Amino acid sequence: MNFFKPILFVFLSIIAFQFCEAQDPNVDYGNAFNEKTHSYGLNDFNIVKRKVRYSQDTMDNRGFVFGISMGVFKGNDYNANFYSGADINENNIRYITSNPYRYYEIYQYLGRNYDSVNIQPPTSMTYDIATMIGFSFHYNFKRNLGFFVNVNYAKLNTTGQFALAIDSATFTSQPALRFFPIIGMEQRTYIDIGLQKQIQIGNLANFWYEYGLSINSSSVKLSEIQVGNQTYSLVNNLINQNYVPNTQQSTYNVYQGGIGFGLFFGTGISLIVTNNVSVDPGFELYYHKMAFDGYPDFKFNYHFFVRLMMRNFL
Repeated sequence: MNFFKPILFVFLSIIAFQFCEAQDPNVDYGNAFNEKTHSYGLNDFNIVKRKVRYSQDTMDNRGFVFGISMGVFKGNDYNANFYSGADINENNIRYITSNPYRYYEIYQYLGRNYDSVNIQPPTSMTYDIATMIGFSFHYNFKRNLGFFVNVNYAKLNTTGQFALAIDSATFTSQPALRFFPIIGMEQRTYIDIGLQKQIQIGNLANFWYEYGLSINSSSVKLSEIQVGNQTYSLVNNLINQNYVPNTQQSTYNVYQGGIGFGLFFGTGISLIVTNNVSVDPGFELYYHKMAFDGYPDFKFNYHFFVRLMMRNFL
């Protein structure tokens, strides 16, 4: 018996030491035995593993989440060239200059003849950075995983300059070039369907990434040129008629655009304000095909935004 007493004492001391070491004051162990988390016992001897598991188990974002967002969107310039007025485009400058009545109107402004065939359109059009607003509808079926639908809307503008070759005043020198504005405007709506994964990186923040399918709807709202104080639409709303001034001609609503599709990937940080509210700055990369005649390629588009997310509103 005297031999076993020191051994028993050492054994009990080791157990007591391990138990005290496992009681991290930064962890509320009283909440570890509720209905939403695992029950941890003395068998969980690895305190590092225990803290990680406890953190993951208490990150509960299940249920419906609603969000509103605002950001900036940069459309790929490949599609902006639809508005350049080049001959290959559906809306081209020669549609205006080849009409004898339009030619005469421009001639009166310029005071000289000009080449109505060899028009010099801009070599490259670019989209301005646009404001994009949207709504998010999430359903998290796990604590950190869910699916969502995002709906985003933007109005895109693009401007450039085209050149007309005008006869010189002396009729002896080379024709002079005069530059005039060309303008395009379109509306886009994006519907994104995908999955989002969240990873806790602290008590007040989560890292997230998302991906999925994206459908876009585009609509041309403006495609025109300006010469002096005159504005000419490049959209042929007369269909098979030629423009004749001072006559009643039937015009038609011409819809240009349509439905496109592609993929997207997004990532960002969820900054937790309260248990039910977070602010999520993020970035999305779209790989899309737009529904513009003559522009069939898939191209990248970029979206930077901030979302206000609200949980447990239902």
